[in-house]
Amino acid sequence: MGEFLTPAPKFFTIADDQEYQLVTVKLHGKGVVPRCRMKGALIKTKEQQLIGKDQFLVAEIDAKFGGFGIVPPELDGAIVSGHYFLYDIDQSKVLPGFLQCFISSGILTKRIQKDIQGALNYSAIRPHHILDVPFPLPEEGADGVQKEVARRYAQIKRIQVHAERQLEAATALERATMLQHFDFKAD
Repeated sequence: MGEFLTPAPKFFTIADDQEYQLVTVKLHGKGVVPRCRMKGALIKTKEQQLIGKDQFLVAEIDAKFGGFGIVPPELDGAIVSGHYFLYDIDQSKVLPGFLQCFISSGILTKRIQKDIQGALNYSAIRPHHILDVPFPLPEEGADGVQKEVARRYAQIKRIQVHAERQLEAATALERATMLQHFDFKAD
């Protein structure tokens, strides 16, 4: 992955009087999501990293569980601690959406698990481990293929979200039906 990723740590000192958007990465390659908004005075570690849209973000500790993702546009300018690795993506070689497909496949997680170091409860990777991961780099001019794969992946994700919502609604309906027909009042 070192052919298209460049480490891009952007450390700065946060101001106590400013409010910041903090983020985290979901496990199993499920992306970068908002954590909370917080005043700088409440953030103990004053050296933080500024993240940007379409960067690749890796959680040092949670990488073994797929703790990485592409920074979405709405989280541009958010912050993370030094326990995250940040990389710029050379989009002339790999589109962020195509990289997200690779992340979501679980292949990256399996490969990273081979490089884990440290005790079981605090096993972590180093930034170079990401750069050393083999990646099926498309041929030059393969933007169309990358875009199509990313488009299909996004379509599948929309279907999955819809199916999950339908399942949640069916479960709630089932529960309401059971509560309506069975008397659970205490004697």
